[in-house]
Amino acid sequence: MVLAVRSLKRLLLSPTSFFDERSPAETLPVAAGIVALFALCFVGSILLVGTMLAGSVDGTVTMDNPDRPPEQVCNTHEEMLDGCDAPETIERDMGAMAQEAVHDFLWIALIGPFVLWLVGGVVLFGAGRLANGNPSFAGSLALAGWAALPEFFRLAVGLGGLWVALEGVTITDPDRAVTVLESALAPVQPVLLLASLVTLGWQWYLLTGGMTREAEISRAAAAVSVGVPLGLFGLFGLL
Repeated sequence: MVLAVRSLKRLLLSPTSFFDERSPAETLPVAAGIVALFALCFVGSILLVGTMLAGSVDGTVTMDNPDRPPEQVCNTHEEMLDGCDAPETIERDMGAMAQEAVHDFLWIALIGPFVLWLVGGVVLFGAGRLANGNPSFAGSLALAGWAALPEFFRLAVGLGGLWVALEGVTITDPDRAVTVLESALAPVQPVLLLASLVTLGWQWYLLTGGMTREAEISRAAAAVSVGVPLGLFGLFGLL
């Protein structure tokens, strides 16, 4: 346990020396475990966001009854169909609807990290080759997995910022829900932006050290080969 903590500390503080002791490819199983753990945490965060939104929404909304056939069908074949005697509209709790809407993204939270992991591995492999290095795909994939570590920080800050923003906020008008949420999130947006920049900087530092060892290129070349795609990805995410 002590050895694992020391290794993790060395990875965070000095990625180059960490990967000098073990090639990135050797750490692929651990990196895969980190990605899997992040995916589970991401799913948990979506569930938590749904709960927070449900707690901030109060009221009901009138909507068409999904269990009742269309009016024209009932008028023509009422005696042949079940459910035509049901009310045309129903009242639904807005909090439950908001929670269900958020839960629709659960599959993205579960699959997304693995897709980004694979894409990141391909990008790092190609970047290393373009920098005249000789990285292995297993090593590049491992480095992409280790890059998920800083994402735990961004995820924690994001959840904390959302909790602070929604504290004391009550949404009663569905038509103004988006406006109210944007106003509530405005004060914490700078913190969330700073967290994203810190995460990107941390990933750049970690991947630069790892790519130096994996591709056997200079630190300057590794910094550029990692920084360009990471910067483009970060810019796309911030837009």
